[in-house]
Amino acid sequence: MLTKDRVTKISARWNDSTVHQDLGFWAEFFELVGSSPFLMGEGEGRDGAKPFRATFDWLIKPSNFVKVVEGNYHA
Repeated sequence: MLTKDRVTKISARWNDSTVHQDLGFWAEFFELVGSSPFLMGEGEGRDGAKPFRATFDWLIKPSNFVKVVEGNYHA
């Protein structure tokens, strides 16, 4: 669902760089997310908790977006 907050954040990520203003970039971004076991929740949680799983809101948050693009979640 596209809430006002999500539209604002998506627009901001789109306008962060001309590189981001290409649907091919976004396809690669979500392929990168899909290939990360950590972001997809395929791992062990800490201290018996459920594993972390990235949500759409988490992915479009500025600091998290940069980390994903830079490959921080791919060992």
